[in-house]
Order: sequence, then C-alpha cells, then structure tokens
Amino acid sequence: MKRLRLVSLITSFGIIASGCSQDTKYTFTEAKNTTIDHIHGIGYPNNKEELFIATHDGLMKYKDSTWYEANSQKHDYMGFQSYKDGFYSSGHPEEGSDLENPLGLVKSTDGGKSLDKLAFYGETDFHYLAAGYQSKVIYALNQEPNSKLDTGLYRTMDEGKNWEKSDMKGFDSTSIGNIAVHPSNKEMLAISSKDGVFVSQDSGDSFKKVDNTKATTSIYLTEKKGLFASIEEGKIQLYELKLNSNQIQPYPTPDLSQNNPIMYISSNLTHSGEWTIVTYDNDIYTTTDNGGTWDEIVDEGKIMK
Repeated sequence: MKRLRLVSLITSFGIIASGCSQDTKYTFTEAKNTTIDHIHGIGYPNNKEELFIATHDGLMKYKDSTWYEANSQKHDYMGFQSYKDGFYSSGHPEEGSDLENPLGLVKSTDGGKSLDKLAFYGETDFHYLAAGYQSKVIYALNQEPNSKLDTGLYRTMDEGKNWEKSDMKGFDSTSIGNIAVHPSNKEMLAISSKDGVFVSQDSGDSFKKVDNTKATTSIYLTEKKGLFASIEEGKIQLYELKLNSNQIQPYPTPDLSQNNPIMYISSNLTHSGEWTIVTYDNDIYTTTDNGGTWDEIVDEGKIMK
C-alpha cells in the first residue's frame, strides 16, 4: 500500500558493524514492460548524469532517455539519499537474501552492487533520512528506540559511529513530509510539514518557520536555494526558497491535482537547472531548464516511450 507521507507520518516526537554483501554479476539492464511502484526516494549519486530511484523492488536509473533496472540486489530501500560518492539508505533486504532485516543504516559507492553496514544493522529501519551531498552529514528521524538512540531527530558526522540528538526547538508541527540537508553546510536543514517549511541553521537544535508557507509535502536544498511543494487551492504548487533570505516565490509546476501531491524532489547538482519530481501516483517529471519545460518520463508508474 502506498504511503502518503504528509498524512500518515509522525504524530509525536519523543522524538556498529561493518562489511558488505556482493553480487559480482550485478548490473543494470534496460527496463522493458516494467511498472514502477512504491518509490521510496530519488537522487543523483556519484556526481553522475544519472537519475536513480529507490523502489520496493530495488534500484532503477534513468540515463540518456532510457530506464534501466538492477538485475539483482532488489532490496526494499527506504530513506534513500544520494551523495557525491554514492548513496545512503535503510530498509529491508530482498526475499531470500542473507542480509539481516532491517538493514539499519547502509551505504553503497558502486550503484548498489555492495552495501556497507554503518549502524543498527538488523535493528532499525530509518524511513526518514537526509544527507549532505558534499558534507556527508546524515540526519535520521528515529521513530522507535534502539540500542543507542531514543526517539527523535539525530545527526552523525562520521557515518554512524557517533550520534547527537537535535533539540528541535521551534518545530511545532505534528506531521512531516521529509527532511532535506544543505549540500555543504552541515548545520543547515529543512523539514517539510503539514504546517509549512521549517529551517534550522544549527543542526536541528532550533527551527524557524518560513513565512507564508502552508501544507508542504517535500523539499530539497541546493547551495543557494530550496525547492518545495505545497498543497493549496485544489492543486499542487512548487516554490523556490532563497536560502540567504528565506523568501519564497512560485516556481513553474506541472498541472497536478491536490490528490496527487509531490512526494520527492531532487536536483542534479552538476547541472543547476535540472530537477526531478515524483508524485503520489508515481508520475515522474524532469526539467533541465529550471521549470521552463517539464517532461513526463513516467505516467502512473508506466515508462513513457
């Protein structure tokens, strides 16, 4: 069942092992007659011109107008976060895998061929992760206590070896969409919520709501701006957030109804005008000219020819 994150998210906040599993035959093959469902994250890992999506059944990537899917390691990736050397994730191993369930915090630097176990392997499934693309700082919203962490928002500067809890002062929403971290500033993050966008400049210890923001389902940060999606007046509207002033302005948006909100946003940080969005109904749109034109590359999970 698909999970509308803004509604069924978190209603309250009380809020190490190493190794890897490998498949030497792991590769990506062209996706034919594939229906994409249960998308759990998107991004552009490894500083490459490739869009990755994490699904309930493994990884897919979009390159040169063609979709490819992993032929193995079809894990249920949750909290998928791309960064300059690869991706971080959590979730559950595919059926028949010798990996423990849940995966805890893992990373891959080879497109998913191998997974390095960073923290809470076999113990925790993090649905809410965020990572600095350049800085590699990781923020995790822990929903259930584990062996080291209580519930709440935590950060790690060393890929899971040590964790610090964020105070979250000023954040007063009871439901969130996602967490986004500035690519290089370890202390700057934003949270989308049913009450608007909240921004922190001190590693999540305090937050300030961005003026004139309403119910927000997703947000993503680049070096100088953020892009977030709101539900308003029966439709979906994207907004650009200027990080130096916290001012917002409307951003060109595909025609979407309020019943099909934007769940994921990502940007190709090597190409400042390239953005990709994923909706609740598994529509995927991409632009390479800062919203001047949007191309629909997946329609309700069906790959566009």
